[in-house]
Amino acid sequence: MALTWPASLRPSEMTWGIVNNSRAFTSTLSNAQQIVGYPGAYWQCTLTFGVLTREQERQLTSFLGKLDGMMGTLNLPAFTRQRTNSVGALSVVTGNAQARSMVIGGATANAPAFSAGDYITIAGEMFEVTDPASANAQGRVTVSVNKRIRKTLTAGTAVEYLNPYSEMRMTTDTWAMSIKPVIANGSYQFREAF
Repeated sequence: MALTWPASLRPSEMTWGIVNNSRAFTSTLSNAQQIVGYPGAYWQCTLTFGVLTREQERQLTSFLGKLDGMMGTLNLPAFTRQRTNSVGALSVVTGNAQARSMVIGGATANAPAFSAGDYITIAGEMFEVTDPASANAQGRVTVSVNKRIRKTLTAGTAVEYLNPYSEMRMTTDTWAMSIKPVIANGSYQFREAF
């Protein structure tokens, strides 16, 4: 079961991004390329903690210790993409494997639901909304997302959009922290777990 990120630990800097799963085939005669895209894109993230107090240092090291390197998983919040405006109790209507869009229900009817760049989480998998989307008269929204849906989403699964997160794991079994007389700092890399 994924651990919850400690709310009191906020990084001083974050690097978020997607690793797509494409292959390039280049002709040795003409240098023409053919690109083939495969499923399996995943989020990666680097968290940098520039100044940690002794209490924060202890909290972070004990949390990283609980992860047991790459073995454990955590729900890493998208700190800058949290929302305060509720658009309803959202749940999946349909979301087919390998699709780049899904239908979500439970939104306020005939109203805007998502802006481009919003993050949503469904069963631990985080997506970025790529186009603005509004609900129809039945409160359903067709949402275009930044990566293919890994496996068919179960109808009725809750959609977290106010505090989105991605289920992640450390990229290596090794981590360290720079400790000075009064403060500490460190940088840690994670990738989406699946």
